[in-house]
Amino acid sequence: MDTWQPATLCWSISKHREFERCRRAYFYNRFWGQDSKTKYQLYKLRMMTTLPAMRGDVVHTVIAEMLRSVRTGQIISLDAAKKRVTDLLRQRFIESAKRLWHRDNRPPGRKMHEFTNLFEHYYKVPDAVERVREARRIAWSCIETLTSSQLWSQITSSDPSGWIEIEKEVFRSFDLEGIQVHTKIDFAYTNGIPTIIDWKTGEQTDQDREQLIVYALYARSKWDWDPTQVQLSAVYLYPEFAMDSFIPTADGVLKTERLIKSSFEEMLELESACGPADIDLFPPTENTANCRWCRFREMCFGIWG
Repeated sequence: MDTWQPATLCWSISKHREFERCRRAYFYNRFWGQDSKTKYQLYKLRMMTTLPAMRGDVVHTVIAEMLRSVRTGQIISLDAAKKRVTDLLRQRFIESAKRLWHRDNRPPGRKMHEFTNLFEHYYKVPDAVERVREARRIAWSCIETLTSSQLWSQITSSDPSGWIEIEKEVFRSFDLEGIQVHTKIDFAYTNGIPTIIDWKTGEQTDQDREQLIVYALYARSKWDWDPTQVQLSAVYLYPEFAMDSFIPTADGVLKTERLIKSSFEEMLELESACGPADIDLFPPTENTANCRWCRFREMCFGIWG
């Protein structure tokens, strides 16, 4: 008898965005294991990523490695950082091209989530090789832009004992009135004023400040920082360096807390009290432009990879 149960409901900015973008995609992601007939298929799809997302993850990884090297006095050169970017992109691209995530191909004892499954390969997007070259070019540009910036000089010349957190692979969480909120901070340090930085490799969006205020709420729970006295900075690394820094107001913090609570309540209302969740309560989005790059598109349109 299959006793699969979804994980305890929690909240994150990415979960909230998926919930708002398409309830059906949210359903597939959250309740992937409740039907034995589609369990493997959905698990495979929810592990999928795209080249832009992979590129962003690689840039974040290398920046974190560079910061740790500065803290230990073993500075990584720009050339070494760019080589690391290339190596990571190549490794993950090859994993995906060889479909090492598939149970018929992966080494014994390894799990699917340990290998990259690119949307571009799975759905046979044309020019995948050219796309990964472009991803490398942009990733290199991000690293070059950051390391040549005044901000980078300011950070790397500051006292590392004031570096509170450098991005980790695992998500952190905090409690907001009984709601477990998951988050992942790129860099936090004290340099005259408590500061949280979020590296951005894509375009600026209206939700970026909202995301940073969530980080400030984490800092309040974790380090007892007053959110209204924390400098929050979204640092955009492509196509050129740009930084949006602000200190949230009390009203802004309250608004974000209300967003988390109301969003969580909407999700909670659709949870099943017992038995499987009802897919009909999670309709597909009417904005079909979102479907083009949705990892679950084959569930809706029968486009098998």
